[in-house]
Amino acid sequence: METFRTEEEQVEAIKRWWQENGKSTVFGIALALAIVFGWKGWQGHVKDQGAEASAIFDNLMVADAAVQRDGTSRNTAEHLANTLKDQYGNLSYGQFAALYKAKYAVQDGEYDLAASELEWVLDKGPEPVLRAQAQMRLAQVRFALDDHAAALALLEDVAGSGYAAQAAELRGDILFSQGDKPGALSAYQHAKTLAREQEVPSNNALLDLKISDLSVAVTTEKGTN
Repeated sequence: METFRTEEEQVEAIKRWWQENGKSTVFGIALALAIVFGWKGWQGHVKDQGAEASAIFDNLMVADAAVQRDGTSRNTAEHLANTLKDQYGNLSYGQFAALYKAKYAVQDGEYDLAASELEWVLDKGPEPVLRAQAQMRLAQVRFALDDHAAALALLEDVAGSGYAAQAAELRGDILFSQGDKPGALSAYQHAKTLAREQEVPSNNALLDLKISDLSVAVTTEKGTN
């Protein structure tokens, strides 16, 4: 460490240090403050965006309820979904809006358009639950487009999610359409087991009917072979 014989030498040393380092030090402090306040400003911006997107999404759900109830407010729902997707595409609100757009496309029989919307969601790298939901819906659309290989590949990714039971049932539907009755029956039985484990009550009656009918068909085919 440098020592100073007099106060004058100490003052001169401080002056030299300031001349050599002062500007960079001030710049460093200014940059740090800019980052801190910039981050806080960004956080505030994101919070404001989230509030705005949330309000639009609430209106979208109201409009969609009317669409599903009696077919009204379709234009309003589509406008709100477009606004969310275009302006808040990096937020979950915008990505959920694309799911609504895909749903309307399916209702119109426009499966390619629906697939495009769902692929857009997946390209955004959504959070896991939304990702699984988009994959599940895209698998259904791919099945409708007779792209069985793509549908089955998507279902492999969904198998470990909260949509596992639905994925197993859809896998059964695809295998059945391909003529693989034993494979379809196995998938349906697996779906029923998963539904019981996950306490998923939806579609159980139809699933039971599929299992019952296929059990008879598979047993009959085995008996004739």
